[in-house]
Amino acid sequence: LPPAQPVPRPPPHPARHFTSAHAARLHVDRRRQSMVLQAAPSAVLRVAARRVARRGRGQPLRSLAPAGQPQLGPQAQAGLRLQPLRPISRTFSSEQPGKAGEDADLVHGGGAPLFRGISSMYWSTKPKFLKSGPDFPIFRLMDQKGKLVEGATLPFSLEEALKMYELMVRSSVYDGFLLTMQRQGRISFYLTNWGEEAASVGSAAALSMEDKVWPQYRELGMFLWRGLTPQEMVDQNIGNEGDRGKGRNLQVHYALLEKNVECVSACLSTQIPQAPGAGYAYKLDGADRVSVAYFGDGAASEGDALTALNFAAVYGSQTLFICRNNGFAISTGVEDQFSGDGIAVRGPAFGIPSIRVDGNDLVAVYTATKEARRLAVEEKTPVLLELMTYRIGDHTTSDDSKSYRSTDEVMQWKGKGPIPRFRAYLESVGAWSDEKQVELESRAKADIVAAFKAGEAKKRGPLREMFTDVYTGVPWNLEEQWQKMEKHVREYPADYNLSRYRDLEGPLPPMQPSSYASAPRKTPPAPKGPTERMTMVSAINNALHIAMAAEPKTIVFGEDVAFGGVFRCSVGLRDEFGAERVMNAPLCEQAIAGMAVGLSVAGYKTIAEMQFADYIFPAFDQIVNEIAKYRYRNVGGGCGNITIRAPCSAVGHGSMYHSQSVESYFAHCPGLKIVMPRGPRQAKGLLLAAIRDPDPVLFFEPKVLYRHVFQDANGDVPVGDYELPLGQAEVVREGTDITLVGWGSQVARLEQAADRAKEEGISCEVIDLQTIIPWDVDTIEASVKKTGRLVVTHEAPQTNGFGAEIVSKIQERCFLSLEAPIQRVCGHDTHFPYAWEEFYVPSPARVLDAIKTSMSY
Repeated sequence: LPPAQPVPRPPPHPARHFTSAHAARLHVDRRRQSMVLQAAPSAVLRVAARRVARRGRGQPLRSLAPAGQPQLGPQAQAGLRLQPLRPISRTFSSEQPGKAGEDADLVHGGGAPLFRGISSMYWSTKPKFLKSGPDFPIFRLMDQKGKLVEGATLPFSLEEALKMYELMVRSSVYDGFLLTMQRQGRISFYLTNWGEEAASVGSAAALSMEDKVWPQYRELGMFLWRGLTPQEMVDQNIGNEGDRGKGRNLQVHYALLEKNVECVSACLSTQIPQAPGAGYAYKLDGADRVSVAYFGDGAASEGDALTALNFAAVYGSQTLFICRNNGFAISTGVEDQFSGDGIAVRGPAFGIPSIRVDGNDLVAVYTATKEARRLAVEEKTPVLLELMTYRIGDHTTSDDSKSYRSTDEVMQWKGKGPIPRFRAYLESVGAWSDEKQVELESRAKADIVAAFKAGEAKKRGPLREMFTDVYTGVPWNLEEQWQKMEKHVREYPADYNLSRYRDLEGPLPPMQPSSYASAPRKTPPAPKGPTERMTMVSAINNALHIAMAAEPKTIVFGEDVAFGGVFRCSVGLRDEFGAERVMNAPLCEQAIAGMAVGLSVAGYKTIAEMQFADYIFPAFDQIVNEIAKYRYRNVGGGCGNITIRAPCSAVGHGSMYHSQSVESYFAHCPGLKIVMPRGPRQAKGLLLAAIRDPDPVLFFEPKVLYRHVFQDANGDVPVGDYELPLGQAEVVREGTDITLVGWGSQVARLEQAADRAKEEGISCEVIDLQTIIPWDVDTIEASVKKTGRLVVTHEAPQTNGFGAEIVSKIQERCFLSLEAPIQRVCGHDTHFPYAWEEFYVPSPARVLDAIKTSMSY
């Protein structure tokens, strides 16, 4: 490659101007464009330039300006400008004297770089172990006395400044009152935002109201800016019928879905990998929107935070990562939280522009966020902001920070906080006074007191609301449980505080036993038209093609899916639908699931692939604590439209990490639907139904069946678009003596056992459950009442397998019809063994033995 050429200095661009007397750096972005800081000459910038040069990104950067010559106009000589330049050609060289320049050992294949994925490419004759990168100064525009630095001006009007100040004060007043209410036992829990008001209000004010926000739990100022009212705050903290969350969430778990603010989640950091999904959707849509993840220094230690940065960088997601570094994660100080230069330095490792900001400086927070948003939209890149602040209050009302920090330390920081600082500025320009401060605090106190009185007078919602919004509709099992509970509390009124709840002291609400019939509420048309003999792999591939062609906002992504996947289920999709819709994912299951949430919330149907069901467990938190609960905690504002595909079960040589049947782990979690097909015809129809279902679906595919050639009707797959109903079992073979129930690859073993039993005069009815959740109890109940006997079988270990749930419910409903104890034929309670797989898998012989045991009872 030719040596790098000098890069001409770009013309000034007023829209890309940070007004500051101090240096703030943004690093080389993911497209490896050089970002040059233009600012008044300073030692800090000269050091930064030298360090950028040492990172090996080609020729050393030329000096930022001739010595002594300012780089900005007179009005902003103290300022700083970020200018993206055209990519610089790389020079690959050796540190050995006399060997700089082109190096044939560093290129191959016609001049391509030898190694992929790195920018620093040159040989070194000495081992270098680097522990630090460029310095990250703290961007500040207003000092602690409320004085703007030389050359800086407010980036917003005085009217806007007064509004921001009012919300910071209101946040502080509301915190004080609600903390008192918790101490009086009138709410059960609370946490304050003291000391961090500028980080929340300043960043929120710099965003567009169309930007999607994924909060943590200390962003009250942002919520107030977006329109959260004192009454909404109180109703949520009390959990009354006025709470938009229907009393389902812990205190301070606010949400403003209609104003593009997602619900707070108590699971630290799970929102961070969700944000890049929405940011990527905005990139695809060409929208002037960003996705914003707020989090703290403690959450930054979670794997979710690091994987989110990586995914956002890889996909060029329009995402802002705003980290409030307040010094503590409960009692754990940052000294024990991480080693190294804070959080901002992590961005450049992923190719993400990053900046460190004085989080107590409202003006700097606003300015940095505004510029970061511009970068994200214009450059299609994530941006990381580290806002340096201090948590004045305890972590929560369950914490006493006096045990790990001194009162003097807290009081010193209180005087340096954002409210005293900005108040001093407003007073200096004649816009504020002691009288106005007293009047504002009095109004804020009166507002929150009035709201609390009104909130305490409200009842909690009706009992029915405990059972709604788990799924789009209310499935049979929840209908059954609700009806029983409504009757129960009226039979035992002394054991419950019925007066606190709406409608519990009155008559029973209307109930219909038919409402908990397990048949699907809606049934798609039966498949019709010509068929084609397919393997399960071909049928799944065909379903994916149909789904993506029918809905342009459908995305397939996962490990290795671009070339077709390790089992070739996604072959041809990228060629037909493009790289933006069929994407390889970095190897991280938790981030795959998290990104699916963001895409879904932004209006996309997401088909995510986990390479093996055995590897789904890193995503367990996202699936169980986020995807499954999303609709419930948001009261219908869910992240459905997510289908997670995963090859599962025994394959003949997989051992314990390529053979697991994991459905029972997830069946225990409300909010998920779980499907496992037995053949190609079922796989295509059920997968299309899953993709179009408004609830999240786990679609487990028995990989041993992928290339099995089905000689019966299961292999004859309609070539057109069709769906099979979720939640409906299929009677595969009718019989009169005993019922056999299974799913997935186990159904074929049941049929083989039934053939052998037939030779001995035993008539078996074979049922494919198909959908584990919601499962079709009525079909099995009807069969067992006819045969009087039941064998349930699955590959997963016996103890706590889903078969136990079937056995319990059928025993409850069919007790007087049973002629023998129900039998289970399952995997053993060991890990899946390689050498003994034939003994582990529930074979036709083991099923036959169970049939004989039941028949001889």
